Amino acid sequence: MKTKFTTFALLLALGLSAAALSAQEPVLHKELEAQRIKVAKSMAKFTVSVEIDYDHEAVRPPAPRTPRLPIPGMGGEDPNDPFQRYDIGPFSGLIVGKNHVLISDRTLGDFNTTGAGPGVEGVTVTLPGGDRYPAKVVGRHQEIDLALLEIDADLSTAKDVAIASFPADELKPERGQQVFVVGRGQNPLRVLINDGIVSAIDREARKAFQLDARIGNATLGAPVADNDGKIIGMVTLHNHETFGQASGVSYAAYMHEVKRAYALMKEGKFVERPKAPFMGIGANKKWPDKPGLEVGNVISGSGAEKAGIRTGDIILKVDEADMNDVPDLIAHIAGHKVGDVLTVKLLRGDKEMEVKVTLGPRP
Repeated sequence: MKTKFTTFALLLALGLSAAALSAQEPVLHKELEAQRIKVAKSMAKFTVSVEIDYDHEAVRPPAPRTPRLPIPGMGGEDPNDPFQRYDIGPFSGLIVGKNHVLISDRTLGDFNTTGAGPGVEGVTVTLPGGDRYPAKVVGRHQEIDLALLEIDADLSTAKDVAIASFPADELKPERGQQVFVVGRGQNPLRVLINDGIVSAIDREARKAFQLDARIGNATLGAPVADNDGKIIGMVTLHNHETFGQASGVSYAAYMHEVKRAYALMKEGKFVERPKAPFMGIGANKKWPDKPGLEVGNVISGSGAEKAGIRTGDIILKVDEADMNDVPDLIAHIAGHKVGDVLTVKLLRGDKEMEVKVTLGPRP
């Protein structure tokens, strides 16, 4: 009898707990919904829509896309159709000066020192109030994936517009912090908003943080805000061809890095992306509960090969930093430059050893 009573009491307690949780869900949902609306309204005045006009006979620029293989008779994307090879937007941009807008550089095609890449015939900016202006490219900074547009208008007096301010000091979000991405889609008079959390910090040579908000073409170049509506980043440094659109793997440049890049571009500087450092291995996590990356392949002629690293070696540490997963190694390498020397602690069989690896340029 006692056992039956205990079982009944346990089931009743579980039922009440489930009911309590169920009652909390609508409240939490409404709180998040209210927060989204609040941030979207506060960010709308900083965000513009940007369209890129391409010459469809030119070489396809490296704009983000999600490739699909065409299946004869079943539809799909035809890679020979020039109208399928371009992303004209709309993309998003951030107002940072009385006639200045920042966008993602990768939307402008190949790098050159005079403006947009070959095949880009024009850029149009649509303001929050609906006014449209042609824009010219007056600066590019590939290292942080930013470009500076200039329009013939005084944005300090334009309708429904505000100029974003930059932080006085370095401002970095915390891992796990909730963030909001606010951009503009096909209707430039309305904003798009996606929320997520900061999943990693100091990515892309420590110039950006990683977030799990879903990013598409429309939100490339969009500002990222915290719960208070403060701009803490800008969606850049994101390659849809690697991750796919709306993959949940996104990057945003820190605003203090955006500020530095903007200062250079205002002076008419065009900064080309430096050669990325390259170690020359492929690796996978070896153990689930402790550091260790097993080397799967070594690129011929790479710094890793010259240092004597072999297939099957297990990388335990790099410069005294534990290698818990592949992103740890990627981030560590990205924080260096070509020519830097890394100290790599290896396990080969049952023997530990250290080797020096000189980073070369990525092929």
